[in-house]
Amino acid sequence: MDERPEGATRTGEPTLNRILREMNDEGHFKASVLVSTEGLPLSSASSPFDTETMAAMVALVKNTIQQAREHIGLDEIDEVSIVQGDKMRLICRYLVVGDEELILSVIAPPHQTYRRLTNRALREIKRVWRRIYVA
Repeated sequence: MDERPEGATRTGEPTLNRILREMNDEGHFKASVLVSTEGLPLSSASSPFDTETMAAMVALVKNTIQQAREHIGLDEIDEVSIVQGDKMRLICRYLVVGDEELILSVIAPPHQTYRRLTNRALREIKRVWRRIYVA
């Protein structure tokens, strides 16, 4: 029987779901999802939002990133944010791991800081991804 803690790999490293869940808890984020650039949800933390809908929104943001690169010359975009009137945000952080392009999407409540937490999550995601998928 496997006695690993929930959300851990055989070596005890956190899984992608656990990374997102811990980030959400610490930042009081409403939702988070890790999506491929094709719009496929790869990992998510439980939330009141539909993961498939969030993934579709992230795919639209990915298209915005691509258009900005091609037409404006913004080659190194790492974040796109959509801010609602009450200051709630949809934040999409872009990352490349090996040959994979991924987007971490977070819904942050009004006036909540997010950059430090998403930076940490991105570092952990890269580490886990490299270990599991690039090795």
